[in-house]
Amino acid sequence: DQTQIARVVDDVIRSRHSVRAFLPTPVSREQVVEILEVASRAPSGTNIQPWKCHVLTGEPQAELSRRILEA
Repeated sequence: DQTQIARVVDDVIRSRHSVRAFLPTPVSREQVVEILEVASRAPSGTNIQPWKCHVLTGEPQAELSRRILEA
């Protein structure tokens, strides 16, 4: 039913929040893949789908983090 779907979407939008601090807890590859699969179906303005995604792990991720903190 459309009303129920609209309520679910409204609830998701209302529960959204920003996170500005991150835990050192690792995220599994499976979780990353699932997040990217869901995100790939998200609408974009005028359907231009402008996203580019880079996922780093291990030393490349640590090096990028170091450089960001230094900057």
